[in-house]
Amino acid sequence: MATPALYDFFVISSTAIFASSDIEATLAYYKDVLGFESSWTWGDPPTFGSAKFGGVTIMFGLEPELAAKIRGHQHWINTANIDELYKSHLSNGAKVVSEIEDKPWGFREYVVEDLNGYHLRFAGPPSNDPPKSTSFPEGITIERRKPTGEEFAVVSMRSFEYDDPQKELLENTWNGIVAMSPKGEAIGVLRIMHDAKGWFSIWDVGVVPEWQAQRIGSTMMNEAIEMIREVSAHANVHLFTFKHGFYERLGFTLEPVSMRRL
Repeated sequence: MATPALYDFFVISSTAIFASSDIEATLAYYKDVLGFESSWTWGDPPTFGSAKFGGVTIMFGLEPELAAKIRGHQHWINTANIDELYKSHLSNGAKVVSEIEDKPWGFREYVVEDLNGYHLRFAGPPSNDPPKSTSFPEGITIERRKPTGEEFAVVSMRSFEYDDPQKELLENTWNGIVAMSPKGEAIGVLRIMHDAKGWFSIWDVGVVPEWQAQRIGSTMMNEAIEMIREVSAHANVHLFTFKHGFYERLGFTLEPVSMRRL
């Protein structure tokens, strides 16, 4: 009988189990300070318990001797609204041992120490805050049309050939916005997809680096939204981005999304 390879197994989930010196106090801290939901305990008094936070579950076993030795052991938790969570933890009196900052490995992180000494590393998308915007430059024109393959390639820094899959991508695009420089060069693009009646989505918003932070991106977005509203006044408009703060200023709100990979 052949030995199965690792990829033959389908891993359902993984849950950390922390040592705790006091189950009830630990769960209260995770709920009241860190924002977890206490889910259940076992025993009276409890010798085991669990706390849940979105898609994260941590279990706790009553092991005082072990808990006294684990200070600094780390557990990494990925979240979307990292800055809002950080503010919440600060206001709740969490013990922050490392303040929030963008890390060179591509995440924005901070570290909180729990009652037993575990270090919880909360992480999310980097801030990517652009420099403060200057006024909209003179001579820039905003055109309502799909970008050409060459324009899309230059702004998005993607290769584009006649038989490239991106040709089909642009052909299937409902409409778009192109920002043109005073020299007649494309310096910004975005694509709009008409997904269904009353449903639109905006993709591939980009401005070439030397023209960024000059309100070109926000002007293109406003033009795209206006164009959609002219066709469907009450349309749902979706946008996929990590730069939540930037697009919230344009009226977008962050919504929970659930998706599974097949």
